Amino acid sequence: MTMTVVVIEDEPATRDLIVGYLMRRGNRVTGCGTLVEAALALFELQPDAVVSDVSLPDGNGADFCLERAADLPRARWLIMSAQPEMVRHARAMAKRPQAPSVVVLDKPVSLRAFDDFLRHPAPAARVRRSSAADGQFDHVP
Repeated sequence: MTMTVVVIEDEPATRDLIVGYLMRRGNRVTGCGTLVEAALALFELQPDAVVSDVSLPDGNGADFCLERAADLPRARWLIMSAQPEMVRHARAMAKRPQAPSVVVLDKPVSLRAFDDFLRHPAPAARVRRSSAADGQFDHVP
């Protein structure tokens, strides 16, 4: 199934790798380097999925995604970071009662994990995993 995906990542090499991989898998993918670009892309594209780094030059990607989730109730959300304190922050926000179902992963994230995220959503559960090395997720109600 073809999905529309927005990737928010300020590191160009990482963004290009993720965007290219997801495009080769048959998805329509838009890469954004800032939250300003991402806000426009979310509004214009109404994506099926959003993949975001946490630490971005113009703000916190986890905060941004969790704030925008109400506008895109059917979207899947993946938040990632290489910084442990940012991962903890994203997980804490994802535990709030009003938070959407979200995947929070430590970087580096395997490309297979992106496939699993797009193919196997957990609609009624919060999904978290501390490491995506094997590309599998733990479902936590």
